[in-house]
Amino acid sequence: MQPKNPPKQHRVKAIPQWSPSLSVGHAKLDEQHITLLELGRDLMRLLETDAASNEQVHVALEDIVRQARLHDSLEESILEANGCPTLAEHKQAHQTARNELTNMLSAALRGDLVRPELSRLIADWMGHHISENDLPVKDYMKQPTKARAAN
Repeated sequence: MQPKNPPKQHRVKAIPQWSPSLSVGHAKLDEQHITLLELGRDLMRLLETDAASNEQVHVALEDIVRQARLHDSLEESILEANGCPTLAEHKQAHQTARNELTNMLSAALRGDLVRPELSRLIADWMGHHISENDLPVKDYMKQPTKARAAN
């Protein structure tokens, strides 16, 4: 007999595959996005493996956090240099994501990581970061022309 109200299961979204439609028009930022997506897929595969230790998860997540910090810093400096009107909101979104990732990193180190929660966080963040945060402001991320860069 099936329960009347079975528990709802949250389907974890897949990490997006890179495509030209995700390009923000800046080669280094696109390269970093590709790296983050690859690191995210690697972590998701690890989380799906029961034999993966918390230490392995911690190391993989640490790679993502390190890359995200580098990426956020570059992205914010480019947005600032190009006068992005939503820079403050962009910085806040980065800070919120870094805080969540850091909390998960600490949980993995302590050994009390909830893997489905981390899976949801990574999938949601990676799915959201480029499409919802970056693409709307991609006009402020384009590589400067040589004439502008010389000024």
